[in-house]
Order: sequence, then structure tokens, then C-alpha cells
Amino acid sequence: MKTKLLLFFTIFSIMSIFHAQQQTHFKNDSVKQYIDKTLVLIRTHALNKDKIDWNSLQTEVYNKTKGADDIPAALSVYPYLFEKIEDHHGWLSYKNKNYRWIKNVRRVDNEVVKNAVKKYGKVQAILINKNIGYIRIPGNNDFSTKKMDSIAANIVDEIDKINSGKIKGWIIDLRLNTGGNMYPMIAGISDLIGDNEKIGGFVASDKKSEGEWILKNGNVYVDNNQVLNRRKLKIPVAKQLPVAILISGYTASSGEMTAVSLVGRKKTKMFGEDSAGYTTTNEGFKVDVNSGLNLAVGYVVDRTGKIYIENVKPDVEIMGGDNFEDLNKDKKITASVQWMKKMLYKN
Repeated sequence: MKTKLLLFFTIFSIMSIFHAQQQTHFKNDSVKQYIDKTLVLIRTHALNKDKIDWNSLQTEVYNKTKGADDIPAALSVYPYLFEKIEDHHGWLSYKNKNYRWIKNVRRVDNEVVKNAVKKYGKVQAILINKNIGYIRIPGNNDFSTKKMDSIAANIVDEIDKINSGKIKGWIIDLRLNTGGNMYPMIAGISDLIGDNEKIGGFVASDKKSEGEWILKNGNVYVDNNQVLNRRKLKIPVAKQLPVAILISGYTASSGEMTAVSLVGRKKTKMFGEDSAGYTTTNEGFKVDVNSGLNLAVGYVVDRTGKIYIENVKPDVEIMGGDNFEDLNKDKKITASVQWMKKMLYKN
């Protein structure tokens, strides 16, 4: 109850500031009401809210929207607003159209991966060198969380196709994973990650925990809350096999979080190029019947406590050399296999 009251008074005080500054005359009052409502949500929840001069920003936004005839005419201000709060992962959605800041992210110019993102949209598992399991997990569009069970089951089905007692290591290819829902992806490969352990989480800007990711019996929990119920593999995977993760400049958002869930695991190494840099956790807020805000509200943290403010960097950087048509000629896969052989030789 105390938290709810605190939130109420915070929002009330913000609204009081907005109402106190009535000197800007709007052509349409409904535009001002809409702008004010979104500013309150952003000022209350945005990850970087404490870094912003809100009086100055409000004045700028008012001046850019005061002449708008209606709400749609004012929406072009939101990319600017997201830029000012340094949130390139969030957006405002209005009647299924998104308004966001397209940050000039430094990304390796990798045309092979870019084209493969469009071509290879399905989970696929194959054997490499007869005893190394390879599974490619692209992004998904389960933003409504209605497909979690089927996405996780699809990954499990693919692993089942090749899994046997002969497999000596696994390659998890996230190079084409542009994001979506992280939980079914992590649940699908949870047997390769581990069990009954913390694998990462979210933290606020003050570094306080916003939820720990826990694996229990193949399922993902956030703190004590089970996210989904995933069926088990037909054949158990041997524990602590070497695992290689492949990432690229197109590994983004939930793809990055899936990669982070493996950081700190024993006998694990990441190969490839720097990820895209969408390592914030987002939360959605309803504005009205036509629109909603999706805001970055926290950062991703791995099991070792490292916070990812920018992106995920590979342990072994390999620029280019990707070959999705012939995996045996793929430089990142070749490097992963060589590393695995050294790991197995040590044992």
C-alpha cells in the first residue's frame, strides 16, 4: 500500500508541474492532454528519468506539438523525445504504427548475416562432425507472450532430432536472433545451460534487482514466478558439455539476453562480432485505446553480476567468414569446433 501511495503522489506532483505551466497555448486541447499523459508515464518509469531536465524538455515538446490539429499530427515528436531520454529500445505505438528513435548504432557491415536474417527464420538443429550439436535460434515475434509454449517446444523438438549420448558439445547460433520473447528461447535450451541456478536478471539504474532469472527443472523463473511449463527432452543432455555461442551485430534484444544467460557458465565461450546493443529490459504502458508506450526500464545483468549497458562482446572476435549454406566452411563454427576439441582433449 505504501508503494502505491508513493507512486500516486509522484504522479500527482508531476501532473501539478504540468498544470502549473499553462502558458503554452495548444491549438487542440486533446493534443496537450495526450502529450501530458505520455510525459507523466515517461518521467515516472523511464530508465534515464533522473538524468533529464524535465522542465526544459516539456517546453521543447510543447513547442513542437502546440500547433497540431489532432493527436496523429503530434506523433512525430516521439522519436525526438526518445532520443532526449536516450532510449533507442523503446517506442510509442499508435494504431499499430510505431514511433521510435533510430539510433546510429555502430554495427559491423555484414551483408551475409543481414541477408540470412531474412532467409533463415526457423529453428534448425544439425550434427557437425558427427558428435557436435548445432542449433540455430532466430528471433520470434511473440511480444504478446501467447506463443511461449510452442516456441520452447519447437526448440526442444529440434534438439530431440539430433540429441544422443554421442554428442560431445553444442553450438548455439544466435547470429540471426533479432529479438522477441526471451523466455521460451532460454527455456528451450535450458538443458544446455544448466539447472537449479541463477543465470542472470534485470537491474534498475540504481543497480537494484528487478528480477532474477532462475532455471529449475528445465523451466525459467523470474524470482519465484514460473514463466512457462516446458516439456522435457526425450534423452537428457550430459551435464557441463562445452557450449559455444555465436553472436553478430544482428543479435539484438532478447537474442542478447539469451546469450547473456550463458555467460559465466563453465566450459562456455562466445564467438563472433559485437551484438546490436539493445540490452535494456522494456515495460509496456497503456496510454489510451489506440496507443501505448514501451519504455526501457532496466538493464540486463549476467550471473556474475556484470551489467550490460551497451552490448554483448564475444570472447573471441571473428569478423565475417559466415556461411549459412555450408556450415563446414563457416569460420565462426570452425573456431568453435577447434575450441571444443581442445576442451575435450583436456578432459
